[in-house]
Amino acid sequence: MSRDAASDRREEEGVEPGGPLSADTALARFILDLRSRGQTDSAMLTAFERLPRHLFIPGFPPERLYSPVSLPIPCGEEATDPFSIARHLALLDIRPGHRVLEIGLGSGFQAAIMARLGASVTSYERYRSLIRQAEQACRQAGITSVTPMLGDGLARLDRPDSFDRIILNGALELPPQTFLDRLNPHGILVGHRRRGLETRLAVWRKDLTGQAAEQDVGPSRLGPLRGGLTLVL
Repeated sequence: MSRDAASDRREEEGVEPGGPLSADTALARFILDLRSRGQTDSAMLTAFERLPRHLFIPGFPPERLYSPVSLPIPCGEEATDPFSIARHLALLDIRPGHRVLEIGLGSGFQAAIMARLGASVTSYERYRSLIRQAEQACRQAGITSVTPMLGDGLARLDRPDSFDRIILNGALELPPQTFLDRLNPHGILVGHRRRGLETRLAVWRKDLTGQAAEQDVGPSRLGPLRGGLTLVL
């Protein structure tokens, strides 16, 4: 590998050429990067600053935890990178008291950030072990308003609730009408659409008449949202 190619690889993976970064430095750089990308909401930035990501995704150095690259977690899944999470949050516009439905708990970090913003979060996950790990991380971080649910959120929701915000952590081919039916008036749904070989980030906003308008907001790197409840793990 050439020197330039090696440098590009280190930058992509969040590795500092001069050596590993401290947790505080990696977090500070991440916050500065968010600001440079136009993410200036003080509540969101404070939530990131006050929630230790390593509790939810242990075993990685800080420069990788705060890099724009998804990280492997148990059960063959991936944790969404924090820049994509910030992008989701900016679209969701979460306010204190909002009820949020999340499909795909994963590491639990995104759900915990939403809880830090004052939301009550119900999050469906297919893997028991991911739920246990996320619950432990939430306890360590003092998060009490995240409710993990074991189940296939694409097939059936156990609670007949409606929500102010919905986030789908993966791509689907068809519009999520099932979820739009659960969305309150003036609610917002953020998801990812598979269109041929391309994946696009999209947001649906529901008006008082129950109609939801879809807006394409650009390319996405998230993989498909898989259904089915696992028998093991």
